[in-house]
Amino acid sequence: MNLLLHICCACCLCAPLNELRKEGFEVTGLFYNPNIHPFLEFRRRLKALRVFQESDPIPVIYYEEYGIREYLKNVDYEGDDRCADCYALRLKFTADYAKKNGFDAFTSTMLFSVYQKHEQLKMISENLSREHEVDFVYRDYRPLSECSHNIARKKMIYRQGYCGCVFSEYERYKDTTRELYKGNSPYNKENSRKILGTEKELQRCDCFG
Repeated sequence: MNLLLHICCACCLCAPLNELRKEGFEVTGLFYNPNIHPFLEFRRRLKALRVFQESDPIPVIYYEEYGIREYLKNVDYEGDDRCADCYALRLKFTADYAKKNGFDAFTSTMLFSVYQKHEQLKMISENLSREHEVDFVYRDYRPLSECSHNIARKKMIYRQGYCGCVFSEYERYKDTTRELYKGNSPYNKENSRKILGTEKELQRCDCFG
């Protein structure tokens, strides 16, 4: 079965890809994430996926245009359903692409993350499957989350600290600001490394532009 796999990030791809292959799926990736903010973070995640491909080749369809305007246009960021709107934006694009390009089914690595709203993702995907008349492959691989992170760590793949949007970035780091300024120096490198990742990971993923 030809499966279109929406990829939210390289880190969430590692273990689920292995499992899907074991089940006999021919997997093609789709990187479409207009929610990711800021632009440099978007570039980091694009590069992380390309780094992943170097060690584990997988065909990937990339949408490399920074999509902040599209995200803000489609997501009610002042309401309570911001995440649902964001899920729907990316999954609708995935289901539509799968239907138009002859894929047998679609799914998303977001389903494999312990940090996402799993049941909401499942419900949105099932509704889109009916609307677009293309199968949705549901799997609960959340128990493999730690395994996926370990694989990413071994491959020296960038592991982000927040979901992607400006709101999740704020929620993740709002209480860490003071940690960056402890010590004699106004910029404490050791504390920043704890928050952002190891120095080698940052350099590998072009974190400084």
